[in-house]
Amino acid sequence: MRYPTLNPAILAEIARHPGATLAGSIYAVAEADRLATAEHLVHASLWIHADVIMDDLTHWGVDLSLVRTLSERGIGPLDVHVIAPELDGLISEICAQKVNRITFPFESCPDLDAVADIARRIRSSGAAAWLAVAPGTDFAEVRPCFETIDGLLVMLIEPGSTGAADPALAARAGQTGPGLPSGVDGGVDAANLGACLSAGASYVVSGRALLSSSSSAAAGSPGSASSTPTGRTPKGR
Repeated sequence: MRYPTLNPAILAEIARHPGATLAGSIYAVAEADRLATAEHLVHASLWIHADVIMDDLTHWGVDLSLVRTLSERGIGPLDVHVIAPELDGLISEICAQKVNRITFPFESCPDLDAVADIARRIRSSGAAAWLAVAPGTDFAEVRPCFETIDGLLVMLIEPGSTGAADPALAARAGQTGPGLPSGVDGGVDAANLGACLSAGASYVVSGRALLSSSSSAAAGSPGSASSTPTGRTPKGR
């Protein structure tokens, strides 16, 4: 494959914010190119963000076999973002791998105790436990979880949608307090990245906008972990 050229404007903006971490969403490239793209991201000292998505009983997004391959080969740092209506089985499968971070959706947890329990399971596997929050969720509902998680991922588009990012939602990244890191995901590009970082995000996920020359980007594949070409939306709480 021809390696994607990483968007220089995004790299430059990240460089202007010491302490900020950039991850490339490998779901934004064709399936056949994801392993090589992950290796390319690591060579560029970036994180790999891999969306593992399950709708009913069907796996899509980044395949679990690729997560296993990345883990076995020590390719990382790797953040696995689970997007599914039911988390138990997927969390167990991913916890069995050696990954750096597992991000799971608040909307798929029945209550706050479930959030805490999943976070404990993730940490017991050696990974950090991050919680993703969708745009339509009342942020006040999420605040009680801050003491039980390792970080918060603010979604700028609804999981399962392909709409434009709402940069105003990035303000949530600055509302976690000094002890809890936060990030943004969903339609992040060179135009809105600066606002996201200024709002307080220290972790940024970008897909198509970062991987600007990939063959799949030219074909119009999704640009972030939560944007899907199918229009299927995981069920929420």
